[in-house]
Amino acid sequence: MADNNVLSDEQRKKFDESYKEKRSGLPVCPTCKSRDDVIPTVRGKPTHDLMLYAEEGNVKLSGCTQSYQGWCKKCETFI
Repeated sequence: MADNNVLSDEQRKKFDESYKEKRSGLPVCPTCKSRDDVIPTVRGKPTHDLMLYAEEGNVKLSGCTQSYQGWCKKCETFI
């Protein structure tokens, strides 16, 4: 029986492929100058699986009205 609070490897792989191009175009954090700590942001109402993917630290949910280039996990700020 599948755990509804754990993202399947198959779904994680789909998300990784989906956000691969966006990750490669992310800016360097203007505060700490890190590129490795910057992750994509996702705007809009997320699916349950996308929320699990975000909880793993792969993307940052930015809400419905704000649009950002990325999120720096080190500085904990939107870019």
